[in-house]
Amino acid sequence: MKPTEKADMKYTNQRVEILAFLREHDGHPTVDEVYDGVRKKLTRISKATVYKNLKFLTEKGLLEEVNVKGVSRFEANFIPHHHLICRECGRMEDFNSEQLLDYSMKIAEEIEGFTIVSTSTNFYGVCKKCEKSKKSEESKESKESKESKESKESKESKESEET
Repeated sequence: MKPTEKADMKYTNQRVEILAFLREHDGHPTVDEVYDGVRKKLTRISKATVYKNLKFLTEKGLLEEVNVKGVSRFEANFIPHHHLICRECGRMEDFNSEQLLDYSMKIAEEIEGFTIVSTSTNFYGVCKKCEKSKKSEESKESKESKESKESKESKESKESEET
């Protein structure tokens, strides 16, 4: 179903607000993030209601669910795109590439007995923030190791001088 088509379903207040939140939200929010966002307008909504409606809207084709590190994330972006996913923190961002999309669909045309209508590729790696944090941690560990080694050598030197 195209995102502009109306799904054959009842549009409840909860569903409308969930869809509105996801269409306005730039990222790939979790159930908790959707719940926190929707609760600002619907103060009495429960997390269970949000979860059930996210699953329902996904089944109806109005949302996409992407699982990252065992956590479901949702998006309403149906423009063909790919994802960059950080293996450290689970951060996810959209990646647009016409070349990759065209190449994937060209390969898909060659598959017999199955009609491909879209494609998505996930790239896994480490985001800049985690990379920076990792380097900072490695630098700190290296410095501590060097200081420990120097301290040990100094202590051994003093002990050999005493004997």
